[in-house]
Amino acid sequence: MVGKTTLAHQLTTRGEVQQINERTVGLHRASRKSIKIDGQTNTIKSADLGGEAIYWKEWVKDMQLRKPKYIIFMIDHRHLDNSSNLDHQVAWKFLVDTVCSSMWPTGKKKKEEDYPLAIGIWANKYDIWGKKYDNDEPIEKHEIFEPFKYGMRKLNEKGIPCFKYIVSAKSDPEMVYRGIITMIKDY
Repeated sequence: MVGKTTLAHQLTTRGEVQQINERTVGLHRASRKSIKIDGQTNTIKSADLGGEAIYWKEWVKDMQLRKPKYIIFMIDHRHLDNSSNLDHQVAWKFLVDTVCSSMWPTGKKKKEEDYPLAIGIWANKYDIWGKKYDNDEPIEKHEIFEPFKYGMRKLNEKGIPCFKYIVSAKSDPEMVYRGIITMIKDY
C-alpha cells in the first residue's frame, strides 16, 4: 500500500487521516476538493485509482476522458528494501509509455490537451524510511528516485516536467497541501 487513498482522504479532511486498510479497487469517481495553505485556497478535482496492473486500463480510460492537467504517481521505499521488487518501476514504465505515446490504445491520435502539464512522482511514507535512507543531498538527488530517472527523462523530452517530492501524510499533513500547491504554481 503506497498511499493514494490516504492522499485522497487527506485532500478532503484537514489533519490526521485514519488508517486505511482496504486497497483501492478500480477507479473512484473524481471529486472536487478545496485545499488551503498559506492563506491561499485552491479547488482541485482528483480521482483515486487502484495501482495494481489489473487497473492500468482504468488509468488510460481516466486520462482519456478527464484529461488531467497533473498526475501524481505515488511510490514508497519497497524497491530500496528489496531490489528485486519492481512493482513501482513497471507501473511507472506503463504510465510514462502511455503518457508519451502520440496515440491512445484505441488508435485515436492524441491532441495537445491530452497531455498533462506535469507529473509528480511522490515518495511517500518518509516517516518510515527517512532515517534508514538518509540523504544530505537535495530531494531531487535522493536514491529513492533513481530507478525512475529514465522515465522522467523521457517525459521531459516530451515537454512534460516531473516534480519529485518526499511526503509523509501521517507525520505532517501540511506536506500534502504544500506539494500540490507547489506543483500547480511551478507548472
